[in-house]
Amino acid sequence: MRISALRAMSAAAILSTALLAAGCAGIKNKNAPLQQSALLPNGPTISRDGYRLAALNETGDPGVIVLVAFSGGGKRSSAFGYGVLKGLRDYVVNTEEGQRRLLDELAYVSAVSGGSFPAAYYGLYRDKIFTDFERDFLKRDVQAYIYGTYLLPWNMRWIVDPTFGTNDRMAAVYDDLMFHGATYADLQRKGRPMVSVNATDVDYGYIFPFTQDYFDLICSDLSSYPLSRAVAASNGFPILFSAITLKSYAAQCGGREPNWLRLDPNEDALSRRRIVADMARQYMDPNETYFVHLLDGGVSDNLGLRGVTNTLIVLGSHRELFKESTLLQIRRILLISADGQAPGDTSGARRRTLAVLRQILNAVSGTTIDRYNFETLLLVRDQAQQLAGTLKKLRCQDGPTYAGHPCGDVKVTFVHLSLADIPDPALRKRLQDIPTGLTIPDRDVDLLENAGQGLVFNSPEIKQFGASLTVNVSDAR
Repeated sequence: MRISALRAMSAAAILSTALLAAGCAGIKNKNAPLQQSALLPNGPTISRDGYRLAALNETGDPGVIVLVAFSGGGKRSSAFGYGVLKGLRDYVVNTEEGQRRLLDELAYVSAVSGGSFPAAYYGLYRDKIFTDFERDFLKRDVQAYIYGTYLLPWNMRWIVDPTFGTNDRMAAVYDDLMFHGATYADLQRKGRPMVSVNATDVDYGYIFPFTQDYFDLICSDLSSYPLSRAVAASNGFPILFSAITLKSYAAQCGGREPNWLRLDPNEDALSRRRIVADMARQYMDPNETYFVHLLDGGVSDNLGLRGVTNTLIVLGSHRELFKESTLLQIRRILLISADGQAPGDTSGARRRTLAVLRQILNAVSGTTIDRYNFETLLLVRDQAQQLAGTLKKLRCQDGPTYAGHPCGDVKVTFVHLSLADIPDPALRKRLQDIPTGLTIPDRDVDLLENAGQGLVFNSPEIKQFGASLTVNVSDAR
């Protein structure tokens, strides 16, 4: 055997040993079990406190709540969603607390895939996003890190370590670029808005939000979990990236169930609440679920709205928490869908065969889901109306008025802001033609930001919502 061949084999052995040794470092990224002291013996939730909407410190006018969902669509959706945040920052409304930005009333953000980047960044850094996000992410060549994951030997730990995948590597990249070791405990200390980063459970096909309500189902503590890994899971495009895996500790929770699983015996078998409850019980069964494998949230819901729906279901079931907090003061709900998606590629319908791999991947990873987005929009709108009904009922139990307003004065405004709504056809086509990926030209980033910001200011529904905030008791009668 030649000396050069021996040297090559030795180098390969040294590299493999180093990579395997580095594999031990991945253990700290595992999700931790809930401590027994955190478990409630018989309460509305399995564990106390934690990263859930009703438990977070409140900001803004208690009578107003704004919820936003950021869609998938790579950096195109990231930039568009960021523009929507800028629009909310600059949109001033008159509330009972005085003049405030709509952004100050933001209580909840749901996001999938590319939309998870601005959502998580804002949740962690708040207004710092408006000075640093472009530098840290939007105008950085993130795609190069993906190439490096596959092409550079020192990034190929995923080849020799079965517990470390390509998306574990990307989670480390996102942490270096943006999150710098932040965990959900850091988000919890910030208070509202709550940020629900959503991924897709590969095995069950459900949306899986990174919230304590869902981590409760596997008896796990979200607070110590790295934010970067949640974002990586949400953005983990199938085939290109490996799954992010969570371990279930369900057996350690002793069969505890949250209140929102305790259904009325007459509950419709096809109701959304029953379907979500059946899903939850699969996670809680220690003989059914040992691990949860997560990939791109856009595979199950590319609008990011099903996470909102599930949260509204859970929230509507926590009647005790409503009465123990100021949530019962809510009388105006603004729900915004920030949709940075582009139309699907239909060119295959004009050819005999599907020769382009990209078309096939799109079909199996999201195109079919996207075709039924209108049903998701209807679902979340109806769920928001049901929450409003619950609020009215609870408010009116204490008399005809509540917190200075008629008890039944609760209204929901739903707004869908989409690239398809851009009035200039040339600009609309240019932005919709931006491919899904994590690197786009700086000029396109600017155009997408301006588009999102402009749609906020030009929305007639948002104008009507702003005008409804100062209605008093005598006006409403």
